[in-house]
Amino acid sequence: MAKHLTEQELRRQAVQALSDRLGPVDALGFLALVSREPFDYQQWRNEYFSHYSVDQLVQEIRNSRGEKAS
Repeated sequence: MAKHLTEQELRRQAVQALSDRLGPVDALGFLALVSREPFDYQQWRNEYFSHYSVDQLVQEIRNSRGEKAS
């Protein structure tokens, strides 16, 4: 089973990934933008996951955990 990251480690890796991809200035700019913009998680979730079936979501979760399909 794959190890889940702590919140601190997840945050560290996410900031590092942003910095690696965007550079430190744009990564900080993005984080500032996100922190001051209103965000509707329910709307985002509905839009992002609307094209997945339940079976596809379960398979994605299993894949991310390194589990085999049953």
